Amino acid sequence: MTIAEAIRARLEGTLQTLLASDVAALEGWLAAEANVATLMAQDPRVREEVKTLIAIARQTGGDPAALKAAPAQARLRAILTPVVSLQEDAGYFVLDPAGVIVARMLEARIGDRAVFTVADATARALEGKPVFLPPTLKQKFAAVPMAFLMVPIREADGRASAVMALRILPQRLAAMLSASRLGKTGETYAIDPDGLMVTESRFTNEAEALGLLPAEAGSRTTAVLEVRDPGKALVPGQPMAAPRKTWPLTWAAADVAAGHSGVKVDGYRTYRGVPVVGAWRWLPEWGIGVVTEMEHDEAFATLAVVQRAFALLGAALLVMAGAIAFSSRRIYRLQREVARAERLGQYTLEDKIGEGGMGAVYRARHAFLRRPTAIKLIRSGLVSVETFSRFEREVQLTSQLTHPNTIAIYDYGRTPDGIFYYAMEYLPGLPLDQVINDGGPQPESRVVHLVRQICASLAEAHRAGLVHRDVKPANVMLCERGAVYDVVKVLDFGLVKELGGAEQAEVTGMGHVVGTPLYMAPESALGAEHVGPRSDVYAVGAVAYALVTGHQVFTGGSSAQIIGHHLHTPPVPPSERLGRAIDPFLERLILACLAKRPEDRPADAGAMIQEIEGGWTGPAWTQRNAREWWDTIAQPLLAARRAAEESVSRGPRLAVNLSSRMGSQSLPELSLGDLTQTTVRPPRPNPSPSDD
Repeated sequence: MTIAEAIRARLEGTLQTLLASDVAALEGWLAAEANVATLMAQDPRVREEVKTLIAIARQTGGDPAALKAAPAQARLRAILTPVVSLQEDAGYFVLDPAGVIVARMLEARIGDRAVFTVADATARALEGKPVFLPPTLKQKFAAVPMAFLMVPIREADGRASAVMALRILPQRLAAMLSASRLGKTGETYAIDPDGLMVTESRFTNEAEALGLLPAEAGSRTTAVLEVRDPGKALVPGQPMAAPRKTWPLTWAAADVAAGHSGVKVDGYRTYRGVPVVGAWRWLPEWGIGVVTEMEHDEAFATLAVVQRAFALLGAALLVMAGAIAFSSRRIYRLQREVARAERLGQYTLEDKIGEGGMGAVYRARHAFLRRPTAIKLIRSGLVSVETFSRFEREVQLTSQLTHPNTIAIYDYGRTPDGIFYYAMEYLPGLPLDQVINDGGPQPESRVVHLVRQICASLAEAHRAGLVHRDVKPANVMLCERGAVYDVVKVLDFGLVKELGGAEQAEVTGMGHVVGTPLYMAPESALGAEHVGPRSDVYAVGAVAYALVTGHQVFTGGSSAQIIGHHLHTPPVPPSERLGRAIDPFLERLILACLAKRPEDRPADAGAMIQEIEGGWTGPAWTQRNAREWWDTIAQPLLAARRAAEESVSRGPRLAVNLSSRMGSQSLPELSLGDLTQTTVRPPRPNPSPSDD
């Protein structure tokens, strides 16, 4: 491959990588906006007020005065306006199925019928999926053109009865695409299917000077600028050879508006008439395309310099080759000695006992120690810096905990070839989710016995200023330890929060929702800063509910629906879910843990233990009861888990890198961007000790 070909290939890769990054940022932000809008639309209060306003619109023929004066209008505004403002959106409005605006953050246009483009988007939103409507010249202009994100408002029976839309400024879309730019001339923008720009251009002033802004925009914005090829470089003040409407779309705009993705480094003209290189991608879910471009001359400026330097470099390499050949043998021997000196012990991996999003977990044996060991490892090239940080925090914080009901950490580090690992006690038991799935509702005395042990583990963490944040049945292992049956081990402190710790903001990111939706406390949906020991108490209550009833507290078709239930829906009492009475104290305790307001729950896991010891008067779950369960019901479940383990007995031997014990300075130098959108980790099974 020639130098020119190599530079072209590298430029293509750079453009595609930058485009992928920008697309991921934009799609993530749009998805987060849709999640927030869906949560708002699912609020029972919102549904009730919208239902009232739709009824008024039908009775009065959509009379604006009646809709504006309705008390439901003011109540709805009080619910939605703070959330919309917090999201930095420009406003909201609600449309009935006929396209009448029945509610709006501002009174203007209440009672109006939506224009065709908005009405068409409303019909699509009523079908059940979020719809993004970019700003177009067919919409009415306010101070600036607006984009809309629309979601259905559903009745209790699931029927879509109205649509709620968030109003979004084009500048917010552009902010998602301007975080990373190539050089001095690179820009990324979004366009609609007609080839109209729907975000702000990097070259707003130049576009205005060239007369490219549409008259309807009043020279205020480049959103809705037509991305057309003028046929030559434009000069301010010079008349255009032909009307803009007769120009063809640029190469990138035409291809992406046709629903295609591509990259072109041969050069083409952009809307300013300047030769550029670029890459583009169509996003069918949102109905827009994303284009990233850079001026051709800047993109290839290094080629001439490289060509001149190559001749000098070639001569220098010939001189150096002899010296390298002479010394390479000695260097190789030295490297082997250094590597040998840095090894401390060896683990041989025997069976894979689980695999998850972060990596794999193996049963292993040490070359010198004979105790059973589980090894969790991650190959550094497959994960992000957030995962590295989370992995290291999980080890360091979990290793501080010594309670018998918390999994013990033996060793951790990094191998010379970049594999992160830690060694922990091997637990040949059953996770509670498998016990619940296969065994259904558990005896109440056993539930109390297990919950008390879970709380004992968490109580130590809470006293140390730590919050687990991902308590769920899959993270609770049921074991037999030292001839004692039904011993609980709490796993996976990978989302643990250190109260008051500065590192928390760096690892989880501001505004993130963390945890598993099925067991997530309501305040967790508001962000990590609202999470505390009472959030773990809520999760323990949800686990106890599942143990007693064999069912989750709430279910739903999506994470957003489940979180919405945690925020707004009272839980069905366990006795009602079972269709029979249960111990009144146990039911009161579970419902107290599931209280929506944190202050209505027990203060922490230690307080729960005190309530159990002072309030439970039912029978005790004895070792005889536990042993009978392990001798009968547990055996086929354990056999199924062992059969699922993948043998790797002849597999790799893990050499420990001593330098990796010196701290996190050995981590790759990566940086976390500011993440402001809401992210929710979906529920999934956890098949192994501490598998993420």
